Amino acid sequence: MLPSTSIPTQQAFVIIHSEMNSSRIRVGLDGFFLSQPATGSGQYTLHLWNQLSQPGAGVETLLLRPASPPEGDELSGQVVDVRVPGFARTAKAKKLWWEQIGVLRGVRDRQLDLLHIPYMAAPRINRGRTLVTIHDVIPLIYPEYGGSTTMRLYLRLVLPAARRATLILTDSDCSRRDIVRLLGVAQEKVRSIPLAVSDEFQPAKDVAAEAELRQRFELTGDIVYNVGGLDVRKNLAVLVEAFGRAFPSIDQSTRLVIAGGAHTGNARLYPPLQPVIERWGLQGKVVLTGRVSEADKLLLYQISKLYVYPSLYEGFGFTPLEAMACGLPVISSNRSSLPEVVGSGGLIVDPSAGRLAAAIVSLLTDEQLHRDLSQRALAQAARFSWSRTAGQTRDAYLDASTLRPIATH
Repeated sequence: MLPSTSIPTQQAFVIIHSEMNSSRIRVGLDGFFLSQPATGSGQYTLHLWNQLSQPGAGVETLLLRPASPPEGDELSGQVVDVRVPGFARTAKAKKLWWEQIGVLRGVRDRQLDLLHIPYMAAPRINRGRTLVTIHDVIPLIYPEYGGSTTMRLYLRLVLPAARRATLILTDSDCSRRDIVRLLGVAQEKVRSIPLAVSDEFQPAKDVAAEAELRQRFELTGDIVYNVGGLDVRKNLAVLVEAFGRAFPSIDQSTRLVIAGGAHTGNARLYPPLQPVIERWGLQGKVVLTGRVSEADKLLLYQISKLYVYPSLYEGFGFTPLEAMACGLPVISSNRSSLPEVVGSGGLIVDPSAGRLAAAIVSLLTDEQLHRDLSQRALAQAARFSWSRTAGQTRDAYLDASTLRPIATH
């Protein structure tokens, strides 16, 4: 059994008292996922920290993380390393210990006023003020994502704590509505704050690198691109079918490039695409790259003709925004949060094979439409920035500091 994670009542009073008598609140940002920068939670945490560690009126943010930072660690600002006990030997044990005990030790030791958990894993026993970012509630909507025994037990641990958070942040109005509905929390307790993408996503490209990449993947013509993941809700079988339907009406050198790899061999969660490719006679016309580097991912955005994202559910939709920031016209599903992100920067259609195929043909054959949509994509992407995200998050910190802490049991 893990040791108790509760903060003694006297200590809780010290934290509250220090905040009430200071014009500057002190916030602890959970930095656990900084060790996994390729994940969505890692990117979110990193960009928030880069912004919030800068001088900001009224808020002092400290980064809390497990000890033993990676070599070459160049994080600036106030970083609090918390020692991980020897019994937490596996990655899962370390993560559980950190979420339920370690992060609270950082709060207690530095007598912080507020804790921000940037993913859905609030400590179950916690008497302090806490913000939790819930990016989406996919495991509660799609049984495939929450069906394992381990996941069900984990959700039983973290969901009650998330419900009792002082405030819940999320990435879109769509996610906000789903959190209110599925977690049974009050609307005023959930705040949507849009995310953003890195500055590296821009139209400029490396011509030499493009030539090498095209040769490596045998890409001689236009590219229809997708890099959003291979799991079932991404609706990629329908994308392959749509490309098959569109192919007779477009240049025969055009290729559909789908980047990424399955995380497990679970065919229910990651249905294989090869049977669909063969059914439509698209061997050699659909390129499955497997996992790609961040450099290749960016370059594929920059050299593609259009980006197609037929996903059935997204808490936010990073990759369409990355594509638009590169000036790449986007065809997006009309589901979940995607219309909020894509807006007027893309064609928003029903994610059926017929509708997707018609949109693909339109953008590959109408140059004026393609140019117009490319400019609209850039304008839409410019509406999102990490400075804006951090500013709204800082406002949430200030608001949460005036709310009464919610005790958990």
